[in-house]
Amino acid sequence: MNSVFVRMAIYVLSPLLTMLAGLLGGWGVSYDAASHMLTINVEAVIAAAVAAAGLSGAIFARWGVR
Repeated sequence: MNSVFVRMAIYVLSPLLTMLAGLLGGWGVSYDAASHMLTINVEAVIAAAVAAAGLSGAIFARWGVR
């Protein structure tokens, strides 16, 4: 596989993987089955989005320029 395709895949998937790792770890989202309540901690979700954007920007800064 060409290295350009690998870099583009990492660049596209890194924000999704970062957000998914944070949300699956209980970082910002919790569910109470007894009361059927989904609780979202907005600050934690925003922090996960910023971390995802930072990771994506770091990949672009490393490999996105000539």
